[in-house]
Amino acid sequence: MYRKLHLQLTLFCCIVISFILITMTFLSLKIIEDNQSLKQFNDFQKNMNNIYQILSEQDNISHTWLKKISIDNELQFSILDNEIPIIYEYKNDIKNNASIFKQAREIANTSYTLSDVSVKSSNYMKHIEFKMDNIDSKSYLASVGYIPKKFGILTVTILYVIPSKTSILKGLFLPIVLTSFAAIFILSLCSFFLIKNLIRPLIKNHNQQVSFFAAASHELRSPLAVIMTSLPLLKKPSIEKQSASYSLIEKECRRMQRLINDMFTLSSLDSGSISIHKKDTFINNLLIESYEKFENIAARENIHIDFHLPDTLIPEIECDSERIAQVFTILLDNAISYTPQGGLIQINLTLQANQIVISIADNGPGIPDEKKEKIFHRFYRCDDSRTDKNHFGLGLSIAKEIIDLHNGTIYAGNSILGGAEFTVILPSIKQHP
Repeated sequence: MYRKLHLQLTLFCCIVISFILITMTFLSLKIIEDNQSLKQFNDFQKNMNNIYQILSEQDNISHTWLKKISIDNELQFSILDNEIPIIYEYKNDIKNNASIFKQAREIANTSYTLSDVSVKSSNYMKHIEFKMDNIDSKSYLASVGYIPKKFGILTVTILYVIPSKTSILKGLFLPIVLTSFAAIFILSLCSFFLIKNLIRPLIKNHNQQVSFFAAASHELRSPLAVIMTSLPLLKKPSIEKQSASYSLIEKECRRMQRLINDMFTLSSLDSGSISIHKKDTFINNLLIESYEKFENIAARENIHIDFHLPDTLIPEIECDSERIAQVFTILLDNAISYTPQGGLIQINLTLQANQIVISIADNGPGIPDEKKEKIFHRFYRCDDSRTDKNHFGLGLSIAKEIIDLHNGTIYAGNSILGGAEFTVILPSIKQHP
């Protein structure tokens, strides 16, 4: 399922990336083309200014100079002296383009009101440059100018054939397109690995859910099996068997109730629907109350609880007292369950650098280093120490979720007593929004 999702998301990213890059490529080529055309027109205008300046200063037109200008700049000239053509020989196709020259002069007259009449009235040289499209399947840059001379008007028409778009962009098109395809490939490859990393938590969460439901089903199946086995005994006439069966059923029902309550708590924590009501609380009072709840239980198991409080006043913290008390209950219940008879449990409360540190240590079998992180996973139990049927492997998960909601830390370590030690760190300075 997730492999298919991975491939679908990668394909989607490839399509989006390809669309964006291809669109940007064509936009870039369009911008380059427009800039090239603008630069071409500006260069043409500058060139025309120089040519007209030289023509206006010459009394006799130098055919050698005109030929050189024509060849060097790929220009076609039509020069009329008082409507009489004075040059044709420098371009073989000038005669064939006579109609184009005439059309250029007509455009200058009709569109830009430039004619020999306007020059005669002002006695100043005038010229105009413009673009002519789709003339015999070609595009031209045209310049039409009128230069007043002593004996009349010199009419100059200059044409420049604009290269096709293909020829303008052929030097850029292939590198840009190849770069775009390379970028699409690289970004698609990056998307493949990025999406793989992004869905990895989903896969992990899915696997955890599968494991969670499998473990929950197993834990629920055991008490149900006991109950189903005990029910027929209630039909027996023996009062002793009925009483024993009833007690066993009641015990297993309570066990199922604890499991369901723990699962409901975790579900509420996951969905964020659990209510956290923070208020100013003395954490030492909560710890004392938790100690008092387990004092008699520990005494029955011949377990001594050593309680240490600091001499200095512990400041109030802003927390949900019921939820923090629940954490202490979980940790003390674990410590008593896995501490042998005649064992020792130490509870320490200290203030360190604006943090309240609570540690609960025992001299039980301890927790191997490779399992210290896993014990906070749901339904995880160390096979060699956690054999008590009353523990489902959910308590430490709940404790960690509650401490996380209080911006605190909880971790497991080795106790100086030889067993396990659980440490809870809570910020002592109130956390205001």
